[in-house]
Amino acid sequence: MNLRRRTLLAGALGLPLTALAACAPQEQAPPESAQPTDVKTRLTVGLTYIPNVQFSPFYLAVAQDVFARSGLDVRLRHHGAQEDAFGALLSGEEDVVFASSDEAVVAAVQAPELRTFATAYQTFPGVVIVPADAGVTTVADLRGRRVGIPGHFGSTYYSALAALHNAGLDEADVELTDIGFTQVAALSSGKVDAIVGFTNNETVQFRMSGFDVVELPVQPADEVSLVGPGLVTVAGRLEDAVLSRVAEAMREAEAMIIADPELAMTATQEHVPTLADEAQREAAAAVLEATSGLWLRDGEPSVAVDEAAFERMGGFLVDVGIIETAPAETTIIL
Repeated sequence: MNLRRRTLLAGALGLPLTALAACAPQEQAPPESAQPTDVKTRLTVGLTYIPNVQFSPFYLAVAQDVFARSGLDVRLRHHGAQEDAFGALLSGEEDVVFASSDEAVVAAVQAPELRTFATAYQTFPGVVIVPADAGVTTVADLRGRRVGIPGHFGSTYYSALAALHNAGLDEADVELTDIGFTQVAALSSGKVDAIVGFTNNETVQFRMSGFDVVELPVQPADEVSLVGPGLVTVAGRLEDAVLSRVAEAMREAEAMIIADPELAMTATQEHVPTLADEAQREAAAAVLEATSGLWLRDGEPSVAVDEAAFERMGGFLVDVGIIETAPAETTIIL
């Protein structure tokens, strides 16, 4: 399911070269083709949530001129709480959006022009979380128990379905309960026996509060059927050379953050002023630590797209009834 287009190399990755003007009288106008060497490709990148340290590679890439050095003039745009993840991208208000890859595949059924060209989280963040003293060691142990999810939609719901599917269960075998985005409170109070959340969000909150939990994987690590969040665009809107520069700038910013996490905290504070508070900063640093581990493949930050994993994801979403037919093409392999 890919749009495999030949990546432009060498000079195509650089900035436009200024034409060398031949000696001429001073009053002669310069050729129309001449352009300054600092001309950059302007684009808007959508971030599908309120400002958060999880978006720090984008903040850093702007603040530290990582995008600019790549010939990109990037404007970041945070989405509103009720905004469709791909609406602004499809309307042309955005050129790229950072979004859940599973949701992108589902959206591609109605908008087949959507393509993922970089995967930011090389490890899918969705997990099942249970109290450490619950005596639950596998997802299969949840048969007949209450499992809380925000709702029957989106990435957490797909994570729940994957967990059940891979454990040989289906929705009828558990009490899949809609609890809104109250997973931490619901599990802590015993309203549910397990929740589905993200390892770099709910798990971090539990550990910081002192509530001991255990994570259960939603899929086998060696053959995933759900892919982590990445960069999505519309086929044909941007040249592959531009997409490559965007992806590489994100990877470079991730590497900078891993080497010096304080860079991320400083860049994020420009967007999240509450990080000036010590407790808020400590919580954000814990989220960043959990998030940055998800960027790694073989110990190094990577933005590679696993085409086979996307194909499996489309098949899985069909198998569990989310979509009827997998989109023919969902990725751009650079």
